[in-house]
Amino acid sequence: MIFSENRSPLFRIILQEGLGVIIESRDVRAFRAGMIAACTFALLLAATPADAAKRIALVIGNNAYENVPQLQKAVNDADAISKELAKLGFEVVTAQDVGRRAMSRALVELEGKVGAGDTALVYFAGHGFAVDGTNYLLPVDVPAANPGEEGLVKDASFAASGLSDRLQEKGAGTVILILDACRDNPFALKGKRSIGQTRGLARMDPAEGMFVLFSAGQGQSALDRLSDTDTNPNSVFTRTLLAEMEVPGLSMVQIAKKTQAKVRELAAKVDHVQVPAYYDQIVGDLYLSPEGAAEAGTGNVAKLQEGGGMSVLPKQEQKVAALPSAPAPLASFTRSNSGWMVNVSLPEAATQFGYRVGEKGEFTDPGFIDSLNQRTGARMPKTYFEMPLDQGKTTIYVTWRDKRGEQAEVFPINFDPTGALAGEEKATLEQFWTSWIAFREFQGMKVYFSQLITYRCAIHEVRYGYNDGPTDKIFALPPCDPADPHSVPYEAKIYMNVPPKTASMSVHLTYVDGTNSATRSFNAPK
Repeated sequence: MIFSENRSPLFRIILQEGLGVIIESRDVRAFRAGMIAACTFALLLAATPADAAKRIALVIGNNAYENVPQLQKAVNDADAISKELAKLGFEVVTAQDVGRRAMSRALVELEGKVGAGDTALVYFAGHGFAVDGTNYLLPVDVPAANPGEEGLVKDASFAASGLSDRLQEKGAGTVILILDACRDNPFALKGKRSIGQTRGLARMDPAEGMFVLFSAGQGQSALDRLSDTDTNPNSVFTRTLLAEMEVPGLSMVQIAKKTQAKVRELAAKVDHVQVPAYYDQIVGDLYLSPEGAAEAGTGNVAKLQEGGGMSVLPKQEQKVAALPSAPAPLASFTRSNSGWMVNVSLPEAATQFGYRVGEKGEFTDPGFIDSLNQRTGARMPKTYFEMPLDQGKTTIYVTWRDKRGEQAEVFPINFDPTGALAGEEKATLEQFWTSWIAFREFQGMKVYFSQLITYRCAIHEVRYGYNDGPTDKIFALPPCDPADPHSVPYEAKIYMNVPPKTASMSVHLTYVDGTNSATRSFNAPK
């Protein structure tokens, strides 16, 4: 036992084998209270902001729809909500007038920021669409659709339930969806049957940990404005929601209910029925501005922007998430004495093109040609470039920006010089098959195989036959020389004599890629 006497008259402390025991205290209660307070303070200090759950928001506003009616206030609504969420301490990512690619990339950006226990909020202002009980959020490039073409919309849009599932899979403890998308069906055809329900969104059954707020109830449409003289920059729902978000101390349910009542009152003044709906699966109270949140103005707002130089997103962001893969580009390779020409055919109109040869390095923008693309109204980008003659087997990566300036995925194109040479020569042989052989009268009838010898790097075997007989004879070609593929060796046999009374010859090719040509027939001169 180690005995230590404190000089203070209040108490003595005995330390035994590292265990502190309080005895003989004149004010044991005060000491114990002090120790508890000190320990509590230490624990609070240990809970640093780095350990605290984050609050991240994605705010999307889409006005400029290309194939369905445009909207007027969605972008304004997104701007206002972004600023208010930032004041409430959220880290905010804002995306405006985004097509399928950029909207998907914004969702990937949000997912990348969400960790275990975080709060993730998605606000969407734009066109929504309900079909078969599922709500879809529409990017600005959603295609027009007629009855029976619901699949077009589903493939090009984002299911609201899918967004929440993805965020919860990332570990988000709380997911909040606020959808100002309950407008009239953008695919409605006047006087005709159309896809989807007439207006509004379908009800949702969120999972535990989710809160969903719609700008209108099931089957209702949301007002952008109260009248033609309504100069408020925001929709009726969002302007009301913003006012309630600014009131300190309100829970999410209180915000929803107050917004519900006031929107219903405003809509009734113009003989319209609009009652925002909410679906709450949060255990306990949820606050947008909980006690201890960041002071007003400390939140961060980042706006996703497309355009500028051909900068390519990191690999984890290159894939368009939760959507069918876009059509891949096609590439053709042409070999000359100076090198390889690569021509890339894109599946859509582009405003910029970039490529990279190999796994590392920056993407190269080859520039533009002096011609306007009628679909974009801009100069057409060059989608071709050269590689050196000795370029070995590699992977070429290409990407582009569409007419909205949104960057496509990064597509790999495999390049094998041997296969590319064979493919190029095969295409030439198939296109100009009438020149495979040629008859010449010189000291008897002869047949020349000059073209087949010139493009022999594509050919595994040449078979021929006379008149209508089988192609059971073989014409031997000289070996392919990849360094000089089109040259004809001096000692090569390029012709042969044909039997008298030969009326025609049939030729059949087996290519090095294992495919076979059609059997071609060539008539001898009479």
